[in-house]
Amino acid sequence: MQEEAAENQVQPIHADRPPRRMIWVMLLVLLGLTAALIWLASRAQDGGASGWDWSNPFTYLIEAYFPTGLQPIAGKAAMVFLSPWLYLLMAMVFLGEKAIPADRRQPVFSVGMIQDFLGWFVLGGLVRVVLLGLFVSGLYWVCGRYLAGLRIEAVTLWPTALAAALAVMMGDLLNWFHHFIRHKISVLWLFHTIHHSQKQMNMFTDLRVHLAEYVVTKPITIFPLFVLGLDLQLAFWLTLVIESYTRVYHGNLRTNYGPLRYILVTPQSHRIHHSADPRHADKNFAVLFSIWDRLFGTQWTRYDEYPQTGVDDASFPHEQSVGGIRVVTNYLHQLVYPFAVICRVSKGRPTSARDTAAAKDPSREPSL
Repeated sequence: MQEEAAENQVQPIHADRPPRRMIWVMLLVLLGLTAALIWLASRAQDGGASGWDWSNPFTYLIEAYFPTGLQPIAGKAAMVFLSPWLYLLMAMVFLGEKAIPADRRQPVFSVGMIQDFLGWFVLGGLVRVVLLGLFVSGLYWVCGRYLAGLRIEAVTLWPTALAAALAVMMGDLLNWFHHFIRHKISVLWLFHTIHHSQKQMNMFTDLRVHLAEYVVTKPITIFPLFVLGLDLQLAFWLTLVIESYTRVYHGNLRTNYGPLRYILVTPQSHRIHHSADPRHADKNFAVLFSIWDRLFGTQWTRYDEYPQTGVDDASFPHEQSVGGIRVVTNYLHQLVYPFAVICRVSKGRPTSARDTAAAKDPSREPSL
Protein backbone atom coordinates (compact mmCIF):
# COMPACT_ATOMS: atom_id res chain seq x y z
CA MET A 1 0.00 0.00 0.00
CA GLN A 2 2.86 2.38 0.85
CA GLU A 3 4.55 1.62 -2.50
CA GLU A 4 1.31 2.37 -4.37
CA ALA A 5 0.87 5.64 -2.50
CA ALA A 6 4.44 6.64 -3.31
CA GLU A 7 3.85 5.99 -7.01
CA ASN A 8 0.82 8.31 -6.91
CA GLN A 9 2.81 11.27 -5.66
CA VAL A 10 4.38 13.88 -7.88
CA GLN A 11 7.62 12.99 -9.60
CA PRO A 12 10.59 15.28 -10.29
CA ILE A 13 9.98 17.74 -13.11
CA HIS A 14 12.91 18.01 -15.49
CA ALA A 15 12.65 21.55 -16.82
CA ASP A 16 15.01 24.46 -16.95
CA ARG A 17 14.57 27.01 -14.24
CA PRO A 18 13.80 30.48 -15.61
CA PRO A 19 16.79 32.84 -15.60
CA ARG A 20 16.90 34.86 -12.39
CA ARG A 21 17.01 38.06 -14.42
CA MET A 22 13.73 37.07 -16.11
CA ILE A 23 12.03 36.91 -12.70
CA TRP A 24 13.42 40.29 -11.65
CA VAL A 25 12.47 41.88 -14.96
CA MET A 26 8.91 40.57 -14.64
CA LEU A 27 8.59 41.86 -11.07
CA LEU A 28 10.08 45.26 -11.96
CA VAL A 29 7.78 45.61 -14.96
CA LEU A 30 4.74 44.83 -12.81
CA LEU A 31 5.81 47.30 -10.13
CA GLY A 32 6.61 49.96 -12.72
CA LEU A 33 3.30 49.45 -14.51
CA THR A 34 1.39 49.66 -11.24
CA ALA A 35 3.20 52.87 -10.26
CA ALA A 36 2.54 54.42 -13.68
CA LEU A 37 -1.15 53.52 -13.53
CA ILE A 38 -1.51 54.99 -10.04
CA TRP A 39 0.19 58.22 -11.20
CA LEU A 40 -2.05 58.46 -14.26
CA ALA A 41 -5.10 57.75 -12.12
CA SER A 42 -4.17 60.56 -9.74
CA ARG A 43 -3.72 62.91 -12.70
CA ALA A 44 -7.15 61.92 -13.94
CA GLN A 45 -8.60 62.68 -10.51
CA ASP A 46 -7.13 66.16 -10.67
CA GLY A 47 -8.78 66.52 -14.07
CA GLY A 48 -12.23 66.13 -12.52
CA ALA A 49 -13.11 62.49 -13.22
CA SER A 50 -15.80 60.84 -11.11
CA GLY A 51 -15.29 59.47 -7.58
CA TRP A 52 -12.89 56.75 -6.55
CA ASP A 53 -14.21 53.19 -6.74
CA TRP A 54 -12.22 50.61 -4.77
CA SER A 55 -13.72 47.73 -6.78
CA ASN A 56 -12.23 49.28 -9.90
CA PRO A 57 -9.70 51.90 -8.73
CA PHE A 58 -8.66 52.90 -12.24
CA THR A 59 -12.05 54.27 -13.23
CA TYR A 60 -10.33 57.67 -13.30
CA LEU A 61 -7.81 56.45 -15.83
CA ILE A 62 -10.44 54.99 -18.12
CA GLU A 63 -12.75 58.00 -18.03
CA ALA A 64 -9.92 60.45 -18.61
CA TYR A 65 -7.77 58.75 -21.23
CA PHE A 66 -9.95 56.30 -23.19
CA PRO A 67 -12.34 57.20 -26.04
CA THR A 68 -15.96 56.96 -24.98
CA GLY A 69 -16.68 54.04 -27.29
CA LEU A 70 -13.89 51.92 -25.80
CA GLN A 71 -14.64 52.70 -22.16
CA PRO A 72 -16.98 49.70 -21.53
CA ILE A 73 -14.36 47.23 -22.81
CA ALA A 74 -11.58 49.07 -21.00
CA GLY A 75 -13.64 48.97 -17.80
CA LYS A 76 -14.04 45.21 -17.99
CA ALA A 77 -10.32 44.83 -18.71
CA ALA A 78 -9.54 46.92 -15.62
CA MET A 79 -11.84 44.75 -13.52
CA VAL A 80 -9.86 41.69 -14.59
CA PHE A 81 -6.28 42.99 -14.76
CA LEU A 82 -6.14 45.98 -12.42
CA SER A 83 -8.38 45.04 -9.51
CA PRO A 84 -6.47 45.03 -6.21
CA TRP A 85 -8.49 41.97 -5.18
CA LEU A 86 -6.90 39.98 -8.00
CA TYR A 87 -3.40 40.78 -6.80
CA LEU A 88 -4.32 40.06 -3.19
CA LEU A 89 -5.58 36.66 -4.33
CA MET A 90 -2.37 36.10 -6.30
CA ALA A 91 -0.26 36.96 -3.26
CA MET A 92 -2.22 34.52 -1.07
CA VAL A 93 -1.81 31.70 -3.59
CA PHE A 94 1.92 32.41 -3.99
CA LEU A 95 2.35 32.26 -0.21
CA GLY A 96 0.34 29.04 -0.10
CA GLU A 97 2.49 27.48 -2.81
CA LYS A 98 5.55 28.34 -0.76
CA ALA A 99 4.10 27.02 2.52
CA ILE A 100 2.17 23.91 1.37
CA PRO A 101 3.27 22.99 -2.19
CA ALA A 102 1.85 19.87 -3.78
CA ASP A 103 5.23 19.42 -5.49
CA ARG A 104 8.08 20.68 -3.33
CA ARG A 105 10.54 20.45 -6.24
CA GLN A 106 8.61 23.04 -8.26
CA PRO A 107 9.69 26.66 -7.71
CA VAL A 108 6.96 29.26 -7.43
CA PHE A 109 8.43 31.17 -10.39
CA SER A 110 8.84 28.13 -12.62
CA VAL A 111 9.14 28.12 -16.42
CA GLY A 112 5.55 26.91 -16.61
CA MET A 113 4.29 29.64 -14.29
CA ILE A 114 6.01 32.43 -16.25
CA GLN A 115 4.71 31.00 -19.53
CA ASP A 116 1.16 30.86 -18.18
CA PHE A 117 1.40 34.35 -16.70
CA LEU A 118 2.98 36.19 -19.64
CA GLY A 119 1.61 34.01 -22.44
CA TRP A 120 -1.88 33.05 -21.32
CA PHE A 121 -2.75 35.66 -18.69
CA VAL A 122 -1.24 38.78 -20.31
CA LEU A 123 -1.17 38.07 -24.07
CA GLY A 124 -4.16 35.73 -24.14
CA GLY A 125 -6.02 37.86 -21.61
CA LEU A 126 -5.82 41.00 -23.72
CA VAL A 127 -7.30 39.08 -26.65
CA ARG A 128 -10.02 37.56 -24.45
CA VAL A 129 -11.08 40.90 -23.00
CA VAL A 130 -11.72 42.32 -26.45
CA LEU A 131 -13.12 39.26 -28.20
CA LEU A 132 -15.03 37.74 -25.29
CA GLY A 133 -16.47 41.08 -24.24
CA LEU A 134 -17.94 41.45 -27.71
CA PHE A 135 -18.84 37.74 -27.85
CA VAL A 136 -20.74 37.71 -24.54
CA SER A 137 -22.53 40.96 -25.40
CA GLY A 138 -23.43 39.41 -28.76
CA LEU A 139 -24.77 36.28 -27.05
CA TYR A 140 -27.02 38.38 -24.83
CA TRP A 141 -28.24 40.30 -27.91
CA VAL A 142 -29.02 37.06 -29.79
CA CYS A 143 -30.81 35.60 -26.77
CA GLY A 144 -32.79 38.79 -26.26
CA ARG A 145 -33.78 39.02 -29.92
CA TYR A 146 -34.48 35.38 -30.81
CA LEU A 147 -34.82 33.46 -27.52
CA ALA A 148 -36.74 35.92 -25.40
CA GLY A 149 -39.60 33.43 -25.07
CA LEU A 150 -37.35 31.12 -23.07
CA ARG A 151 -36.77 33.67 -20.32
CA ILE A 152 -38.44 32.65 -17.05
CA GLU A 153 -40.24 35.86 -16.21
CA ALA A 154 -41.31 34.67 -12.75
CA VAL A 155 -37.68 34.63 -11.64
CA THR A 156 -37.45 38.37 -12.21
CA LEU A 157 -39.73 38.75 -9.16
CA TRP A 158 -37.31 36.80 -6.96
CA PRO A 159 -34.64 38.48 -4.83
CA THR A 160 -31.55 39.04 -6.95
CA ALA A 161 -29.41 36.90 -4.63
CA LEU A 162 -31.76 33.91 -4.99
CA ALA A 163 -31.85 34.21 -8.80
CA ALA A 164 -28.06 34.54 -8.88
CA ALA A 165 -27.64 31.43 -6.68
CA LEU A 166 -29.91 29.41 -8.97
CA ALA A 167 -28.01 30.69 -12.02
CA VAL A 168 -24.69 29.64 -10.47
CA MET A 169 -26.01 26.13 -9.72
CA MET A 170 -27.47 25.71 -13.21
CA GLY A 171 -24.33 27.11 -14.81
CA ASP A 172 -22.10 24.83 -12.76
CA LEU A 173 -24.07 21.77 -13.83
CA LEU A 174 -23.71 22.84 -17.46
CA ASN A 175 -19.99 23.47 -16.85
CA TRP A 176 -19.67 19.87 -15.67
CA PHE A 177 -21.47 18.67 -18.79
CA HIS A 178 -19.43 20.60 -21.37
CA HIS A 179 -16.22 19.72 -19.52
CA PHE A 180 -17.23 16.06 -19.77
CA ILE A 181 -17.90 16.18 -23.51
CA ARG A 182 -14.62 18.02 -24.18
CA HIS A 183 -12.88 14.94 -22.81
CA LYS A 184 -15.04 12.48 -24.73
CA ILE A 185 -15.08 14.01 -28.24
CA SER A 186 -11.66 13.73 -29.86
CA VAL A 187 -11.72 17.02 -31.78
CA LEU A 188 -12.70 18.94 -28.65
CA TRP A 189 -10.07 17.07 -26.64
CA LEU A 190 -7.34 18.28 -29.01
CA PHE A 191 -8.13 21.86 -28.04
CA HIS A 192 -8.61 20.96 -24.37
CA THR A 193 -5.21 19.22 -24.37
CA ILE A 194 -3.61 22.66 -24.15
CA HIS A 195 -5.18 23.19 -20.74
CA HIS A 196 -4.03 19.76 -19.54
CA SER A 197 -0.49 20.09 -20.88
CA GLN A 198 0.91 21.99 -17.90
CA LYS A 199 3.39 19.91 -15.89
CA GLN A 200 4.02 22.73 -13.41
CA MET A 201 0.56 23.59 -12.08
CA ASN A 202 0.06 27.20 -11.02
CA MET A 203 -2.80 29.64 -10.60
CA PHE A 204 -2.43 30.93 -14.17
CA THR A 205 -2.83 27.43 -15.62
CA ASP A 206 -6.56 28.11 -15.37
CA LEU A 207 -6.15 30.55 -18.27
CA ARG A 208 -4.25 28.11 -20.49
CA VAL A 209 -7.33 27.65 -22.67
CA HIS A 210 -7.52 27.81 -26.45
CA LEU A 211 -9.69 30.64 -27.76
CA ALA A 212 -11.75 28.14 -29.76
CA GLU A 213 -12.88 26.49 -26.52
CA TYR A 214 -14.59 29.68 -25.42
CA VAL A 215 -16.82 29.46 -28.49
CA VAL A 216 -18.06 26.11 -27.17
CA THR A 217 -18.24 26.93 -23.48
CA LYS A 218 -19.49 30.50 -23.24
CA PRO A 219 -22.90 29.98 -24.88
CA ILE A 220 -23.51 27.06 -22.50
CA THR A 221 -22.58 29.00 -19.38
CA ILE A 222 -24.21 32.30 -20.41
CA PHE A 223 -27.57 30.71 -21.29
CA PRO A 224 -28.80 30.10 -17.70
CA LEU A 225 -27.83 33.64 -16.73
CA PHE A 226 -30.01 34.98 -19.53
CA VAL A 227 -32.92 32.60 -18.92
CA LEU A 228 -33.06 33.62 -15.27
CA GLY A 229 -33.10 37.30 -16.18
CA LEU A 230 -29.76 38.36 -14.75
CA ASP A 231 -28.45 41.56 -16.26
CA LEU A 232 -25.19 41.52 -18.21
CA GLN A 233 -23.22 43.39 -15.54
CA LEU A 234 -24.21 40.93 -12.78
CA ALA A 235 -23.49 38.02 -15.11
CA PHE A 236 -20.02 39.42 -15.71
CA TRP A 237 -19.31 39.71 -11.98
CA LEU A 238 -20.55 36.19 -11.24
CA THR A 239 -18.33 34.81 -13.99
CA LEU A 240 -15.36 36.80 -12.71
CA VAL A 241 -15.78 35.55 -9.13
CA ILE A 242 -16.06 31.92 -10.23
CA GLU A 243 -13.04 32.22 -12.51
CA SER A 244 -11.05 33.78 -9.67
CA TYR A 245 -11.80 30.75 -7.52
CA THR A 246 -10.79 28.31 -10.25
CA ARG A 247 -7.37 29.98 -10.30
CA VAL A 248 -6.88 29.02 -6.66
CA TYR A 249 -7.39 25.30 -7.19
CA HIS A 250 -5.09 25.23 -10.21
CA GLY A 251 -2.24 26.30 -7.92
CA ASN A 252 0.56 24.04 -6.69
CA LEU A 253 -1.20 23.60 -3.33
CA ARG A 254 -1.32 20.55 -1.06
CA THR A 255 -4.78 20.80 0.46
CA ASN A 256 -8.14 19.07 0.09
CA TYR A 257 -10.08 21.53 2.33
CA GLY A 258 -11.02 18.81 4.82
CA PRO A 259 -14.82 18.36 5.05
CA LEU A 260 -15.37 21.10 2.45
CA ARG A 261 -14.06 18.71 -0.20
CA TYR A 262 -17.49 17.09 -0.23
CA ILE A 263 -18.96 20.36 -1.51
CA LEU A 264 -16.25 22.27 -3.37
CA VAL A 265 -13.64 21.46 -5.98
CA THR A 266 -10.24 21.58 -4.25
CA PRO A 267 -6.60 21.90 -5.36
CA GLN A 268 -6.17 18.18 -4.62
CA SER A 269 -9.26 17.02 -6.52
CA HIS A 270 -8.47 19.17 -9.55
CA ARG A 271 -4.86 18.00 -9.58
CA ILE A 272 -6.28 14.49 -9.96
CA HIS A 273 -8.20 15.78 -12.99
CA HIS A 274 -4.92 17.03 -14.51
CA SER A 275 -3.06 13.84 -13.58
CA ALA A 276 -0.77 12.11 -16.07
CA ASP A 277 -1.61 8.77 -14.40
CA PRO A 278 -4.03 6.77 -16.64
CA ARG A 279 -5.92 5.62 -13.53
CA HIS A 280 -7.12 9.18 -13.01
CA ALA A 281 -8.32 9.71 -16.59
CA ASP A 282 -11.76 11.30 -16.91
CA LYS A 283 -12.24 11.97 -13.21
CA ASN A 284 -13.25 15.11 -11.28
CA PHE A 285 -14.85 17.22 -14.04
CA ALA A 286 -16.58 19.67 -11.68
CA VAL A 287 -15.75 23.37 -11.88
CA LEU A 288 -17.16 24.77 -8.63
CA PHE A 289 -19.22 22.19 -6.73
CA SER A 290 -17.93 18.62 -6.43
CA ILE A 291 -21.48 17.31 -5.93
CA TRP A 292 -21.90 16.76 -9.68
CA ASP A 293 -18.99 14.31 -9.83
CA ARG A 294 -20.44 12.40 -6.89
CA LEU A 295 -23.86 12.38 -8.51
CA PHE A 296 -22.58 11.11 -11.89
CA GLY A 297 -19.94 8.72 -10.54
CA THR A 298 -16.83 10.56 -11.80
CA GLN A 299 -15.36 11.53 -8.40
CA TRP A 300 -11.94 10.11 -7.45
CA THR A 301 -12.37 9.38 -3.76
CA ARG A 302 -8.75 9.07 -2.63
CA TYR A 303 -8.08 12.50 -1.21
CA ASP A 304 -4.39 12.18 -0.32
CA GLU A 305 -2.96 11.73 -3.83
CA TYR A 306 -1.00 14.52 -5.55
CA PRO A 307 0.16 13.06 -8.88
CA GLN A 308 2.36 14.42 -11.64
CA THR A 309 0.35 16.38 -14.19
CA GLY A 310 0.47 16.84 -17.96
CA VAL A 311 -0.39 14.91 -21.12
CA ASP A 312 1.46 12.02 -22.70
CA ASP A 313 1.90 13.55 -26.13
CA ALA A 314 5.44 13.92 -27.44
CA SER A 315 4.23 16.20 -30.25
CA PHE A 316 2.90 18.84 -27.89
CA PRO A 317 5.05 22.03 -27.90
CA HIS A 318 5.82 22.15 -24.17
CA GLU A 319 7.63 25.27 -23.05
CA GLN A 320 11.27 24.54 -22.26
CA SER A 321 12.42 28.13 -21.94
CA VAL A 322 10.94 31.60 -21.52
CA GLY A 323 14.01 33.59 -22.50
CA GLY A 324 13.95 36.21 -25.25
CA ILE A 325 10.68 36.04 -27.18
CA ARG A 326 10.10 32.38 -26.38
CA VAL A 327 7.02 33.23 -24.31
CA VAL A 328 5.37 34.59 -27.45
CA THR A 329 6.51 31.77 -29.74
CA ASN A 330 5.50 29.14 -27.16
CA TYR A 331 2.05 30.72 -26.93
CA LEU A 332 1.61 30.78 -30.72
CA HIS A 333 2.87 27.20 -31.16
CA GLN A 334 0.43 25.97 -28.53
CA LEU A 335 -2.44 27.84 -30.19
CA VAL A 336 -1.59 26.21 -33.51
CA TYR A 337 -1.11 22.71 -32.02
CA PRO A 338 -4.69 21.33 -32.40
CA PHE A 339 -4.94 22.56 -35.98
CA ALA A 340 -1.57 20.97 -36.79
CA VAL A 341 -2.74 17.63 -35.38
CA ILE A 342 -6.00 17.79 -37.33
CA CYS A 343 -4.01 18.55 -40.48
CA ARG A 344 -1.65 15.60 -39.90
CA VAL A 345 -4.50 13.20 -39.22
CA SER A 346 -6.44 14.39 -42.27
CA LYS A 347 -3.38 13.56 -44.38
CA GLY A 348 -3.10 10.11 -42.85
CA ARG A 349 0.08 10.82 -40.96
CA PRO A 350 0.63 9.18 -37.57
CA THR A 351 0.27 11.40 -34.54
CA SER A 352 0.93 10.83 -30.88
CA ALA A 353 -2.24 12.76 -30.08
CA ARG A 354 -4.15 9.78 -31.50
CA ASP A 355 -2.32 7.52 -29.06
CA THR A 356 -3.11 9.91 -26.22
CA ALA A 357 -6.83 9.86 -27.02
CA ALA A 358 -6.76 6.05 -27.24
CA ALA A 359 -5.06 5.88 -23.86
CA LYS A 360 -7.92 7.91 -22.38
CA ASP A 361 -10.37 5.23 -23.49
CA PRO A 362 -8.71 1.99 -24.72
CA SER A 363 -12.07 0.61 -25.86
CA ARG A 364 -12.30 3.02 -28.78
CA GLU A 365 -10.12 4.43 -31.53
CA PRO A 366 -10.24 8.21 -31.51
CA SER A 367 -11.56 9.85 -34.62
CA LEU A 368 -11.55 13.38 -35.92
